[in-house]
Amino acid sequence: MSQFFGNTFRNSLLLMAGLYLLGFIGYYTDFSAIILLFVGIASAIFAYKKLDQALYLPFIELFSNPHGALVVVQLGGFTLSLRMVLFVGIMLGWGIGWLKKTYKPNLQDGRAQIFSLTMIGVFIGFILGIFSRNLGAVFSDGNAYLYLFYLLPILSVEWNTRHRHDFLQILTAGALWVSFVSFVLLYLYTHFSETILKMVYVFFRDLRIAEITPVGIGVYRIFIQSQVFTIIFGLILLCLAIVQKKRKIFIALGAIVVSIVLLALSRSFWVGFFPAFLFLLIVLWKKHKPTIGSLFRFASHSSLTVLLGVFLLVSIVFFPIPPQSLSSLSLVDSFKDRTTDSQDAGISSRWKLLTPMLNEIVSNPFLGHGFGKSVTFETDDPRVRAINPDGVWTTTSMEWGWFELWIKMGILGPVGFLYLGYQLAKRLWVYTSTPQAWLGYGLIAGLIFIFGTHFFSPYLNHPIGLGYLLFLIPFLSVEKKVLDSVVLSNEGLFLTNQVPHTIVVTQAQSRVD
Repeated sequence: MSQFFGNTFRNSLLLMAGLYLLGFIGYYTDFSAIILLFVGIASAIFAYKKLDQALYLPFIELFSNPHGALVVVQLGGFTLSLRMVLFVGIMLGWGIGWLKKTYKPNLQDGRAQIFSLTMIGVFIGFILGIFSRNLGAVFSDGNAYLYLFYLLPILSVEWNTRHRHDFLQILTAGALWVSFVSFVLLYLYTHFSETILKMVYVFFRDLRIAEITPVGIGVYRIFIQSQVFTIIFGLILLCLAIVQKKRKIFIALGAIVVSIVLLALSRSFWVGFFPAFLFLLIVLWKKHKPTIGSLFRFASHSSLTVLLGVFLLVSIVFFPIPPQSLSSLSLVDSFKDRTTDSQDAGISSRWKLLTPMLNEIVSNPFLGHGFGKSVTFETDDPRVRAINPDGVWTTTSMEWGWFELWIKMGILGPVGFLYLGYQLAKRLWVYTSTPQAWLGYGLIAGLIFIFGTHFFSPYLNHPIGLGYLLFLIPFLSVEKKVLDSVVLSNEGLFLTNQVPHTIVVTQAQSRVD
């Protein structure tokens, strides 16, 4: 399991813990501005001197917390966050290196071109928004897409085997760190007094880390948007277990993934997981032709994994120190309600939002309305009803993610992202003809999961979804012609030139022998 665990995994975990410590210090002291200044300067210097390793930092930060608001400072009416400062620092360091001709993005190998339609759609969204409404509203709505500028420094690095191993270990660290935070919150909320829980809730709410919602008598839903990466990690593990038959590791780590899926109680996760799992089921069945015996063993190991995941949650909830009075039936009832209650306020509000969104699409289907465009609808959210008893609400954040892209960027919004997803999957498919097929299947399944989840919970207009698309770039083949055959190096994560008539991928360029 050296692909997932090593020095980079350990260092990433330490950095994630350090980021949360900085968040704690910044929240309870007046040092936030000093912290952000230090992070900005340090990241700029690091990016100028060692761009490849500096680019690990955005993913370490992204995988560990959803909104990048661990440390924030108010500058007038503008909120400056840790994620923004890290972005500015790295882009500044890269920019200086580019001006001094130390770094140059490779724009000729086809990887940049697959983002072209999406970039044009984003540009249209900003232009229409700027000419139609307040600049602050436009920036607030569309600033997440600026994350795509990381594409320039990423394309300036010649990614090799070691880098790819490091990226997998960073993903592993993020998946397990978010799981750890989720389990700690579950333990706190099922064992401690209201006074302590109020402090915990305010801290995690203000730093925008987690949504903690009561769903039953003494039962809480712990939802962290970064749990997406735990599930993607789980999909990669699943492929490794099937293709290379590493069942024991899958059972141990898979149980953590299962417990997070149950703890998040996110229907959007389930919607995204279904097409991803269906994809794996079809391609793995077609490629590997499983026997009855192997299917039985896989079903047995999968059942054991699910049971261990449930057991992990139950063990945390019923841990006897300090004692609590939660009934085991509460856990069952909360999950049942979450999966069957069609009258849930979230579901009904989402459906009431759909018609107004479709009306906005029909009114301008080609160019859209630009960033900052709002939609007015009636919601059953009790928090809104407390403010407006009639439930009428106007928002720029819409839960039908693909339709929101269409509203704000026109037809190029959804089409651009679908084209991008297709091209990423096409280039990752190269792995499926190699001993590292599990990696190709897993990364593509993660892509399908993100795209599926985006139907109901927008991720592609957020650094989480955009970040995963950027995360895939170092794994891409860069060939421009049809692949005939592939040979991997001993470590197996990049293509070599050992076979005639093979498309050769050498870190940042391609040629045909």
